Amino acid sequence: MGPPPRCDDFPPDTRPAEDMSVGNVAARARRTARSRWIGRLGRFGLGAQAFCFAIIAVLALALALGLGGRGIDPQGAFVELDHHGWTKALLVLVAIGFAGYSIWRFAQSLFDRGRQGSDASGLGRRGIQLVQGLVYVGLTISAVRVLLGSRPNGERSAKHTAAGILGWPGGPVLVGILGGVFLIMAVVNAYWGLSGRFKESLELERIGREDERVISVLGRIGFVSLGVVFAVVGWFLIKAAVDFQADAVVSLGGALATLARATYGKWLLGATACGLLVYAAFGFAQVRYHRA
Repeated sequence: MGPPPRCDDFPPDTRPAEDMSVGNVAARARRTARSRWIGRLGRFGLGAQAFCFAIIAVLALALALGLGGRGIDPQGAFVELDHHGWTKALLVLVAIGFAGYSIWRFAQSLFDRGRQGSDASGLGRRGIQLVQGLVYVGLTISAVRVLLGSRPNGERSAKHTAAGILGWPGGPVLVGILGGVFLIMAVVNAYWGLSGRFKESLELERIGREDERVISVLGRIGFVSLGVVFAVVGWFLIKAAVDFQADAVVSLGGALATLARATYGKWLLGATACGLLVYAAFGFAQVRYHRA
């Protein structure tokens, strides 16, 4: 037997080392963000969003008709779904859908999945997508909490949060800025609806002429109705900041209830609820035709 082989007798490993540079990791993340399965998560999330808005619209219609309609906001919709065994299964799907929607929006915002670009317009759209992702993270958490037995009150939670922020140094300014954001969202939604800009996100080449007309009407009515609700929320946030009064703050459900208390409020709330139902129908159309 000869002497044992030395380490340097073996040929060097010629396999290339895995490139873990920042640039390579970023490229992988970008490829993942633009993958097909992220688009499928987005479509599933759009369906969950449309389903949730449909429930909110039905609850608002019930309030307008004097048939109840407590908790006319996403949290109220979650609680309604949690009442029965088969609807609880739907709530699980909604929670998964909202989580998928968040991931999809983050992919669009952070990795430009929708190819909006980095100019002022593109960054603005991506900023909106980032906010949408963050909002749906919160809604996902809320849905999971309901599944675990919590019974949140969206209106009370909004007032409690506002009361805490108003007590901070510069808190009224922050609440006022948040109100301004809601007003901007209201204007943007109304603009998208009236101008038809929402069709830029649809695969129009796959839609027939008649179907396009129907979807256009659904989108116009739906976006304007959503803009009305955001405008009411924004107005009361700004009022709370100016008056330094947290009780003035309303959530989405509070905005709808506020419409009910206005002159001809039942009719106004009923019309807005029908508009939100139309927005839900448009959302289901997006599941098929959105450029996810």
